[in-house]
Amino acid sequence: MPTMAGMTTVPPPPVIELDSIWRAPLVPAALAYTAGIVFDHYAAVPFAVSLLLMLGGMAGWLVASLRNRARLPLAFLALALAAFGAAYHHYRRDIYPADDVGGAATGEPRPVLLRGFLDEEPLHSPAHPDPLRSIEAGESTTTVLRATALRQGNDWTTVSGRVHLMISGTALDLHAGDEVEAVGRLSLIHGPANPGEADAAANWRDRGVRAQLVTAKTADGVTRLERGWTASLTGWLAIVRGWGRRVLSDALPPETADTAAALVLGEASAMTQAEWDKFIRNGVVHALAISGQHLMILAVVLWWLLRRLGVRQRKGAIAVALFLLAYALLAGGRPPALRAAVAVCAACGALVLRRRTLPANLFALSWLAVALLDPTDIFSAGCQLSFLSVAILQWGARPLMERQLDELQRVIDEARPMWLRRLRWLGGGILKSYLLTLIVCVAIAPLAASHYHLVSPIGILLGPPLVLLTAIALVAGFLLLAVAALCPPLTAVFAPIVHVSLAGCEYLVNLCDGWPFARFYVADVPQWWLWIFYVALLAILTQGPLRRRWRWGAAAGLGWLCVGLLCGVVRLPSDELRCTFLAVGHGGCTVLETSDGRTLLYDAGALGGPDVARRQIAPFLWHRGIRRIDEVFLSHADLDHFNGLPELLDRFAVGQVTCTPTFADKNTEGVRQTMEALRRRGIPVRIVKAGDDLKAGDVQLLVLHPPAVGPEGNENTRSMVLEVHHAGHTLLLTGDLEGPGLERVLALPPFRIDIFQAPHHGSKFANIPELAEWARPRVAVSSQGPPRGPGGVPEPYTAKGARFLSTWADGAITIRSHSTGMVVETFVTGQRFVLRTERAPE
Repeated sequence: MPTMAGMTTVPPPPVIELDSIWRAPLVPAALAYTAGIVFDHYAAVPFAVSLLLMLGGMAGWLVASLRNRARLPLAFLALALAAFGAAYHHYRRDIYPADDVGGAATGEPRPVLLRGFLDEEPLHSPAHPDPLRSIEAGESTTTVLRATALRQGNDWTTVSGRVHLMISGTALDLHAGDEVEAVGRLSLIHGPANPGEADAAANWRDRGVRAQLVTAKTADGVTRLERGWTASLTGWLAIVRGWGRRVLSDALPPETADTAAALVLGEASAMTQAEWDKFIRNGVVHALAISGQHLMILAVVLWWLLRRLGVRQRKGAIAVALFLLAYALLAGGRPPALRAAVAVCAACGALVLRRRTLPANLFALSWLAVALLDPTDIFSAGCQLSFLSVAILQWGARPLMERQLDELQRVIDEARPMWLRRLRWLGGGILKSYLLTLIVCVAIAPLAASHYHLVSPIGILLGPPLVLLTAIALVAGFLLLAVAALCPPLTAVFAPIVHVSLAGCEYLVNLCDGWPFARFYVADVPQWWLWIFYVALLAILTQGPLRRRWRWGAAAGLGWLCVGLLCGVVRLPSDELRCTFLAVGHGGCTVLETSDGRTLLYDAGALGGPDVARRQIAPFLWHRGIRRIDEVFLSHADLDHFNGLPELLDRFAVGQVTCTPTFADKNTEGVRQTMEALRRRGIPVRIVKAGDDLKAGDVQLLVLHPPAVGPEGNENTRSMVLEVHHAGHTLLLTGDLEGPGLERVLALPPFRIDIFQAPHHGSKFANIPELAEWARPRVAVSSQGPPRGPGGVPEPYTAKGARFLSTWADGAITIRSHSTGMVVETFVTGQRFVLRTERAPE
């Protein structure tokens, strides 16, 4: 329309209703494509079937379009897209060529020589001394090798495929794209050995990897044949990240340099797992890990800077788009970063072409881009939480935030003094940021709990200040890197800003880390509950009638939450004792679940370190719906039998801990730390000795060993031996019993034993023929790691008529005892057999 200066103004954009999410053409396409991926993920649709359905859908779409049918073409097109999604997911994850190196691998590691190119930049893990580890973990390096040739014996064979390469020591001279030769032991990647345990094999298959190659005890097992990173984009990006990390290390104090590398460059390996866990526990890992939030901050700052410098909109939009794409790749190309990069690039493209955009179209385009690059990414926690958070902000929180003041309120506000208006504006901004954080945290809590078994209310309090501090550190960190390349002395200007901001983050997280009720660990969240919850949430966000009745929706959500909580609390009555020997490698953890709902643990440790609690024990307990451990029995003071306890104390309520008379006397840092953790939490410690008779509902536990004093020797000789009775059946738990302690037990009168734990992980020095003759069990179970040598250690129990099972070969071994007999089940090998109750002769 005409104006005073003869200019024309662009008419205001039309108001876009939230219902338009279903009018955005990419939304139904994204839903159909995703449905196919999800269906193949759960049902494993044969590739040929998916292809036939895709071709049939396309043919149906063509015929229906030619006949001018109303909505039939769209239905056929949706079928074709869904079938394409299923076929593409199946192709990327489950189809391998005949010469794939995974086909040459077996479950048992065997020595090979392998050549290939490094497909990913090596990740270096420094050594971190831990008093709870039996064997100190040294430096290590992991990467992915794209194999080209395999040598077995004297012959080289052409192969293809990707291998997970694990190197002992550092390999700082290797980069993505380099051609290398590696000597080590090749094997298939093992799946879960216990119920509830993460499926490492499935996770690596998502990345197209089936096998792993472990080199010798030094980094000399990998030799570079040709330098190739200069011809690899990944290699160049790694070199840039390496330069940036050195700049940050030189400019910042050690306590914040690694955190800055993780924040600015996406170098996750710069921080230890313990440091990451601290942010995860407090629900603020999104403030530190590279995500769409960081890209949006950089995009806004760069756009503002370009506009201040007088750069035109079109050129500025192109610059912002190129910068964000480059940064997303530099940070590793993870789904949250790609989501934001694609959305911003599309918005910038629309600005250049003067086209309007629908938020739903941008959202669907980002989702399609991530799912097309790698269809397995949509099942990752980072991808799901990132997209869900954006959907909540866009269609759930934004309408609440955009309510306008009426005319009278606006007049009253303008009549206030300037300082008061500024103060009210600041207070309103803080209030809105906390309200947004609350809405997003409540909406994503069930999904986060399903991935991490963790709900962190403290994240609502910490979120806004940490987002502000990390935003300042991010911008200042980029400026630091920029001036380091142009004028290095100016890094001193920005380094203090980065340091103070990140130090503030560390202070706030450490301050709240020990607060009571700051976080809650939860058991497994049922998938059916999640599907219903989020489908209902999607309907409320996108359907006008439901959105206008959001209070009813909130009430329904609260009711559905109560349903989920009841499902987790209510346990059906049982008359059985359930005993599970967990597969934890060289170590031990036996879980006893009594008929009255109690949970008892006999040992909780492994040679691999305290991570056993996080990787095997806690996931199993959550899988069983257990949130409280009534009692933990510690057989003796060797680390591989108790080093998982401190981690369990963080995740479960523990009633009491029972140990031997000499447990606390062992002069090691691991024992001291564990006893201090028990004291700090006020958990009572009970000492037992031979002759003690304990009760747990209808389960009787007799302590056979050790006596109040002695015997002489190491801790193994004083291992706690428990005789467990239930429904006429007997289990004997032996720890690492050996030496004089074993001799003392053998001197006791023999009795009928149904289930016998082979002492000391099946060691030949403890499992002697005399013990097999004394025990004569029906089933012998060995909690052990991988056997040494091709044949392993011979065991004497089979010769006495027992069935011998090991947690290394059979996985978790579960025994269910009730009045009609005992049922024995193995998790990995799938065995299931019955031990019928033996009646005493009348």
